[in-house]
Amino acid sequence: MTRKIILVVIVFAVAGVIFWQNRGSKSAAPGQPAASKTTGPQFTVTDLNGKTIDSASLRGKVVLVDFWATWCVPCEGEIPHLIEWQDKHANDGFQVVGLSMDDTAGPVKTYVEKKKMQYPVAMADDKTIAAFGGVLGLPVNFIIGRDGRLIARHAGVTDINVLQQEVERALAEK
Repeated sequence: MTRKIILVVIVFAVAGVIFWQNRGSKSAAPGQPAASKTTGPQFTVTDLNGKTIDSASLRGKVVLVDFWATWCVPCEGEIPHLIEWQDKHANDGFQVVGLSMDDTAGPVKTYVEKKKMQYPVAMADDKTIAAFGGVLGLPVNFIIGRDGRLIARHAGVTDINVLQQEVERALAEK
């Protein structure tokens, strides 16, 4: 009897997590304008090189904020695409900001060097996580338009083509 109760509690907990993640996944269908008119999260972080990055300094750029971790397998699959997009679109006003959910910076620095991640990477802290409405599961991506408007939020594994289309659509908006 006790096992059944525990199993029911676990099932409801998992269902709650899935529901919570999906309710926050806001994205327009490819080729459609984003429905969100919400201003993006306001944040300030210090990257691994000691440089301060804040949302105000990114205004005028399309920003993809990527919450990730060195131990996250789906994150590892996304990172090469983020590196490629940063290289390809930097001159178009695109900026990736990586926010690591690792416990310490040591493994993150090693990972960043190994993967040749040329975009800024910082350690996510509680204040930053709260500014983005919480992060449950990884990866979690936010796309913010040049005007500071939140265009999309994706929690969990997202089709890389969907992310790319959203970034390119946002870059096309001048």
